[in-house]
Amino acid sequence: MKNVLIVDDSRSILSIVTKEIVRVVDANIVTAKSLQETLKIIEEIDFHIAVIDVNLPDSEHGEVIDLMLEKDVPVVVLAGSMDTKTKKIILEKSILEYVVKTDRSTIVYTANIVKRILKNYDEYVLLVDDTKTSRMFLRMYLEALKLNVIEVSSAEDALEIIDSKEYKFSLILTDYEMSGMNGMDLTVALRCKYSKENLSIIAVSGADSSNIATSFLRYGANDFIKKPYTQEELTARINVNLDLINLFKKSKDDANKDFLTGLYNRRFLFDSGEKIVSKNRRKNKNVAVVMLDIDFFKKINDTYGHDVGDKAIKQIQVILHKKLRESDLVCRVGGEEFCMVLEDVSSSDIEKKFEIVRKSFEDNIIEIGSISFSYTVSIGICYGMLNSLEDMITEADNALYTAKNSGRNKVILNII
Repeated sequence: MKNVLIVDDSRSILSIVTKEIVRVVDANIVTAKSLQETLKIIEEIDFHIAVIDVNLPDSEHGEVIDLMLEKDVPVVVLAGSMDTKTKKIILEKSILEYVVKTDRSTIVYTANIVKRILKNYDEYVLLVDDTKTSRMFLRMYLEALKLNVIEVSSAEDALEIIDSKEYKFSLILTDYEMSGMNGMDLTVALRCKYSKENLSIIAVSGADSSNIATSFLRYGANDFIKKPYTQEELTARINVNLDLINLFKKSKDDANKDFLTGLYNRRFLFDSGEKIVSKNRRKNKNVAVVMLDIDFFKKINDTYGHDVGDKAIKQIQVILHKKLRESDLVCRVGGEEFCMVLEDVSSSDIEKKFEIVRKSFEDNIIEIGSISFSYTVSIGICYGMLNSLEDMITEADNALYTAKNSGRNKVILNII
């Protein structure tokens, strides 16, 4: 979890800003009311962003701001007003953004800046320009926003690094005029493979022709920036485009994921799971389809209530996340029923793996307030290859049925 520092001598402002940031992003919020408090806090915690009042009782000239900038922490300045003294302090420092505290909308704006910067730590941007000086300045701007920047000097190199899948890029900034393939050709090539919802392209050009911007947008660029540009314009365009990409990702996740556990849902299982089965059938390889069900789940709900039952279901995700590979497809397909599709695994390894999973549930103690309980799971596995994912799920269900009827808390493997 990323750490956010808020420094303000007003308790009410600290409370309001904290609540608004927590509302929009999952982060660890730490507050301070003075320079002295801040000095103690930063000895123990590394921060990812700081929101700082420009005038504090023991820091009237922005000393706290300097302190955080020295530690390479991006700073958003909160100001009660924009008088000459405050403006001078702000303009002299390399801050990310400043906000005048006028009403709730300014606090909402501040929280959204924090949300964007925290997301940037995990975003990758590809910078494509054959001029070293231009790349250097752009990289400086982008890294100030805490983006992970990869740079190349040609469109050909850009296509190669994107196709390598070494990095998952959210955004590409490309110059227009480059030797060899130009930025417009690169845009056309990328749009043959990646949609606007998955990859944002911002074109940059100093050419005078107004047709260039129109052509870039027509051929698939999300945005166009004309040189020369200000840092504020570049920041605003980048933020808007990254926000749109994140919005598309969230919409896709909402459609494909279970709201309670965050695991993929039944719809996604039959879409992606069938592709996994078909791919391995072509390669003449076996896959494992696994059904897992909580034993006596109704008893948990009846004894402790549905809220505790929901927490019991969430434990499935926690344990499976620890015991399975990132590449394994894990889905919630019913109330307390889960389905997994695993490839590149032997029959002996799959049985051992899920025996470990079964034992992990058996040994797991769930504590909620004064309540302490545990539960077991039954697991049915179909290993091999059938005509469809649905057929393999049916076979795994049969194995699960056997596990349930022979005493529960068992792993039954059917090799076909």
